[in-house]
Order: sequence, then C-alpha cells, then structure tokens
Amino acid sequence: MKLHKFLSLSGVISRRKSIDAIKNALVTVNDYLVLNPFEEIDHNNSIIRLDNRIIKIPSTFETIILHKPKGYICSKADELNRKTIYNLIPKSKTKLDYVGRLDKDTVGLIILTSDGQLNNFLTHPSNKIEKEYEVITNEFIPEKIVQRIKKGIFIGSGERGRARIISQKKSNNFIIVNLVLTEGKKNEIRRIFKFTDLKLISLKRVRIQNLHLGNLKEGQWKILKSSDIKNLLKA
Repeated sequence: MKLHKFLSLSGVISRRKSIDAIKNALVTVNDYLVLNPFEEIDHNNSIIRLDNRIIKIPSTFETIILHKPKGYICSKADELNRKTIYNLIPKSKTKLDYVGRLDKDTVGLIILTSDGQLNNFLTHPSNKIEKEYEVITNEFIPEKIVQRIKKGIFIGSGERGRARIISQKKSNNFIIVNLVLTEGKKNEIRRIFKFTDLKLISLKRVRIQNLHLGNLKEGQWKILKSSDIKNLLKA
C-alpha cells in the first residue's frame, strides 16, 4: 500500500494533507524518514509514525449524517470563533472527519466519518458521486439556461460549473429548483447562479447518492448503519 493512502485510511488526516505531511518530513516508517508519498509500504509489519505519533488503521469505523444549519462552518476549529459543525455533535464524535464542505450559508446533509477509505471514495471526482440540492429562487430558469448549465458554463478562476436541473416548481411566490452535481467545485452552485444572473435565495443539500436528508431536523444527527453505507457504495 502507498504510504499516503495508509495515512488517509487511518482517518487521522486527509489524503491531500497526508501527502503534504510526508513531503514536510513528518512521517517515518520503522524509524526511517520517508519523503515520497507514493512509497510502497508493508503496513501490516511496519511502525508508521506521523509527527512521532504511531498511526494505525482502525478495525471499526463510525459514520454519521448531520443536518447542518445556516451559520455553521465546516471546520474543527476557527480563528474567528465562529460556530462549527463540531459544536453540534458530542465530543466523542469530534474525531470524525467531514466528507466535503458546505459553506456557512448552505444548510442540509453532510456526512462525517472515521473511515478514510469511505471519505476518499465519496470525495474523489472520478467517482462522480451525485449530490442533490434544493435551491429557492424567484423565477423559473429558462430552458436555454438549463441546457447551458448542463453542458457547463464558465464560473471564474478558470473553472466550468455543471449541474443537471431535474425539477422546477412554484411554491407561493418562489420557485424551488432541484439540481444535481457530480463534481462539487467550491461554491459551484452559487457561482453558477452568479454567472447566469439568477437570484439564489437559499441553498440546501438534500441527497448524496441514495442517502437522503429525510426528516432529520436542523442541528440533528444520526449514526449510519453498516447496511446504509453498503447501499451508499453500491449506488
């Protein structure tokens, strides 16, 4: 197994941060410093340390889902003392890592897990994990713009945003739009609406693959069963 993959599967550090940690000389294998993140290791018969802490892959994992409210950020700590999603769960769950971010003003479904392999699978762009969002806006999106968004539009920073709009319906004086992403660039939906001159009033993530937010209220969380995770991976 490659060294960086072992570290990310341990659940103590993300895949990207594990590569940085190795390059920054924070990782040893059997007391030898290794600077190549892609070094093949025998993790079953080696002692791997990260910043002098012995790292192992846990034999069991825990995964929960949380209904993130508005005003909370996805971070374990914040220099500005803002509320984080970890304020909403017991201290015993704070070792779980969030799977993908929701910005401060976006609400809805977020997964937290100690399973590094699950985290990597759900966040890797090549797996095209579906994430469905509910957007409230003030007018129906014309078919011409629907097709442009489906093909991909420029959203700044040299990037293109793509989404599949699956429904639009009127509710009182507003329009509820449901759309699906499979890549998940930073603030992708907000940037799509900005560059198409569409008004975005609120944004909520309601589904990841076949995992739905359901009746979970804002601020509430629940543990996922192993069968839920298996179904998520199958989907």
